[in-house]
Amino acid sequence: MTEVPKSMIGVSGKLFANSLLLREGVPCQLGRNGFDLVVNLTRPKRRWTILVTTNLRPKKAGGKGKMALDWWVAVDNPADFVACVDLSTLRTWIFSRAEFEKLSQQKAGGKYHLYMYTKKAVALRGKKNMKFDYEFESYRVENRIHRGVFDK
Repeated sequence: MTEVPKSMIGVSGKLFANSLLLREGVPCQLGRNGFDLVVNLTRPKRRWTILVTTNLRPKKAGGKGKMALDWWVAVDNPADFVACVDLSTLRTWIFSRAEFEKLSQQKAGGKYHLYMYTKKAVALRGKKNMKFDYEFESYRVENRIHRGVFDK
């Protein structure tokens, strides 16, 4: 398999997240000025910005651990939402900025780090919940849209 450039992974994630939102009837478009996507609602009139961060596939946690997906987002990122994409399984999770901060397991170097193990056979240390991908199902785009994620 050929190596996919990081820039193409990012663009693929943006387009995939955009298509999922459009499929669910959410009017959105590719953004500018540091935002990847912009959601424009007409009734009620609202505008939301989204930062999209993408994984091509799970990788070993810490370079040698169990397989995991992970996303890093700058603490000072001004986007209203963060969309985390896994291209290997075509899944996207969407978090408000406050949710991403709360659910992130680490904060280092001015960035929040959210990760999800993809296999259940992992010996956990510390906090035992919200570490596996199946625990984040309620944050998947298709689940959040029908719970009114953009209604606030």
